[in-house]
Order: sequence, then structure tokens, then C-alpha cells
Amino acid sequence: MKVDSFKDLIKKAALNLFKEKGLNNVSTRDLNARLNISRSHMYHYYSNWDELKLDAIKKMLDDDVNDYLLKLKERKTGTISEELLFFLDYLLPDAPSSHWILYLEIWPLSARDQRYADLIHANLMQWNDIVEDIITRGIEVGEFTSANSQVSARQIAAVLDGYSSMIILDYSAEKRALFLEEIFKFSLQMVR
Repeated sequence: MKVDSFKDLIKKAALNLFKEKGLNNVSTRDLNARLNISRSHMYHYYSNWDELKLDAIKKMLDDDVNDYLLKLKERKTGTISEELLFFLDYLLPDAPSSHWILYLEIWPLSARDQRYADLIHANLMQWNDIVEDIITRGIEVGEFTSANSQVSARQIAAVLDGYSSMIILDYSAEKRALFLEEIFKFSLQMVR
């Protein structure tokens, strides 16, 4: 069994607090109380509070990609269209969640802070590469006929992001099912 390092424990606790209270509503005092540690413990691993915030957000973004890839590997293979639907279904928020609200919080920060912009951009490129790979494999087996898998991937990702933002703010299971159907139909139009 893998034992987390103390730095990982600090990062996980901070991320949980950010999800509970909001990224800008958590202080070092909150984290120290949660972990029952002194400030010097945190500063032993992180030079400042911003470094910890960035590391925690990076962990969340990386964990999401890794979780998707793990679930994809566990999934029984089907058609490329079914894999595309699985991708869309995975990324479309499936319940009101502090996790998704934290995603929304990061966007304004990325407009004003290049470090957050770099994190968001790197994460978006990971997701874009995944959907582009799905499209490329679909073209190779003749299931898709997209003229440009890069453009199609960006368009699908942009539509998915817009729908995700809408559903995060006003969730219902019925709306999610409708949105997933609409996004999937749009995606198939982009690639066929």
C-alpha cells in the first residue's frame, strides 16, 4: 500500500478545503487547523501559499485526466462513436459538485495570472489530445470522415466546455441527459 508523503497530505487537504470553501476563502490557518500542524510545517514543503494553491489545482486537473484514462482502460471496447460518447459523458458534470465549481473559479484567475493560465492550457491540451486521438482512430477505421481532426477536437471541446458551465450553474439530471444527447449529436456532425 502506498503511503502519501506529508507534502501530498498537505496538498490533498488544501484541495479538499478549496472545494468546500472556495479557492479564495481558505487561509493557511484553515489548513493548519485541518491537519493539526503549525504553519512552519506547510512552509517546509511550500515556499508560499500561492505555490500550494497551484500545486493543489494541478493535482486536481491531473487526477481528472488520469481517472478518465483508467476508466477508459477498464471499459469494454466498443465502437469509436461509443468511445466518443464515453468521453463526453465523463467530462459533462453529472451532479452539482464543489469539484466543478472549483473549475469555474479557476478560469477568472487564469485570465489574470499566467501560472493559472498555463495550468488550464496544459489541461485543455491533454483533453484535446484525447478527443483528437479518438477522432483520428475513427477516421482510420472509416467510422469518421472529419477533414481535420484537430479542428473537430477543438470545436467539440469548446461546445462541451460551454454546456458544462451551464449545467454546473443549474443542474438537473434531465438537463444533463438532454445536453449529453445534444453534444453527442453535434460531435458526430463534426466528425462525419
